[in-house]
Amino acid sequence: MTASTGRPTPTAELLARIPDFEQALALYRGLEPESAINLSVAENVLVYEGSMQKMIFANIDLLPEEYIHYATPYGALELREPVAALLAKAFDAPVSPDDVFGTGGVGSALECLAFALQSPPREGEAGPPPLKEGDAVLLPAPYWQGFNWSFEQRPKLKCVPVGLPTRGPDRFRLTLDVIKEAYFKYNRLFGEFPRLLALTNPHNPLGVNYGLPLLDEIYAWVLDETDMHIISDEIYCHSQVAGVRVPFTSAFALDAYTRAPERIHVVWGFAKDFGLSGFRTGFVVSKYGPVRRAMTGATDIEEKTHSMSWFTPVDSLKHYVLGEVLEGTVNGGTELYTTYAMRQYQEMLSESFEQVRAKLVEKGIDFVHTEGDNPAQFFWLDLTAYLGKRSGEAPCDPQKFTPPNDMDPDEQWLFEYLRCEPTEVTLLPGQTMHSPAPGFFRLCFTAYRPDVVCQAIDRVADALARLG
Repeated sequence: MTASTGRPTPTAELLARIPDFEQALALYRGLEPESAINLSVAENVLVYEGSMQKMIFANIDLLPEEYIHYATPYGALELREPVAALLAKAFDAPVSPDDVFGTGGVGSALECLAFALQSPPREGEAGPPPLKEGDAVLLPAPYWQGFNWSFEQRPKLKCVPVGLPTRGPDRFRLTLDVIKEAYFKYNRLFGEFPRLLALTNPHNPLGVNYGLPLLDEIYAWVLDETDMHIISDEIYCHSQVAGVRVPFTSAFALDAYTRAPERIHVVWGFAKDFGLSGFRTGFVVSKYGPVRRAMTGATDIEEKTHSMSWFTPVDSLKHYVLGEVLEGTVNGGTELYTTYAMRQYQEMLSESFEQVRAKLVEKGIDFVHTEGDNPAQFFWLDLTAYLGKRSGEAPCDPQKFTPPNDMDPDEQWLFEYLRCEPTEVTLLPGQTMHSPAPGFFRLCFTAYRPDVVCQAIDRVADALARLG
């Protein structure tokens, strides 16, 4: 057990078997000394420490008897109704609870969609031909590694990174031309077109919101010129700092969704904005017939199947705890806790972002960010200037934990160098997120209080200075 958490300490052998590098790093914290600062994992302590701990969790008792029984695997209506209301406010668009389906995390929600889209629409239902095993999914890169496990491991789709430019005025900027180039290149190479486009908005790891003109352009092209579905991962939709020049726009707020709701699907969950990553609760939001039947379970004699959420359910404990979060009130019962928490979260997120940004600028550490853009919970650090600069060997114990051996060796060395004594700061290497070029690292500035994050940046700056 670790002294600080009481959780079982993972072994190096166990960690080496975990293919998702970010998840392995999350567990690796059990092997790190107390002085280490792990900024590699996308977690959010701000909301929990700021209000949830004292306003919600302090009032939760032992599990009431009604919650020890079976619950609807995709979420009871009593859960989906407040989630739909919360999302309708966040998306600035109507969301019906009948279109909201719970799963055991957003990764599971993505997998459920990947399976569901392989079912054909019924006669009279709008929709393109169903996906099949081996069909390609376009993903602007860098992107969250979990898409690979969600789409490829069991649904057997094929993830195709769409590399964003890494240099010049459009550095890491998504455009329709970039998507179209990848779409037609795939056809030239393999004789068929991709069938699915997955966007993360706000983006992970870049943090940016995709603006309305760009989204209108992309969605119109997809609907008019291709037979692709679009999945919009909007798990960071509440992670908005104050004063952004490009506000968040949900896929459901687009004219394209009004025109073809059967082609557009959204996923969201409590892990990031609400800092409840350990509860693994995500939601599919879709009006498409095959998706709705996959999530609720088909009852036709010819098509009798159980709900996809049966295999990754919203269990009774999640119903209880999340119900408390969604139904809790503050200010004498005049305001929902979720409304209060997300307002407070924006203030805390903005303050943390400004402090951390100022520290990065002070220390001369380059990062990819345009003034006025949203950061979500991340800084995308550009450490390319330090690739190949080595001062002896990184003093780590090789028996602890090492990253995948297909990483660029200079990026891997830099990762090891920073996480070892005396720096002891863990950043997520960009190539684990399919970065088109080595030398970029993701820093999650919500993983700790801003003073601790700034302390980590001081350590990183000292370590980089030693490289010359």
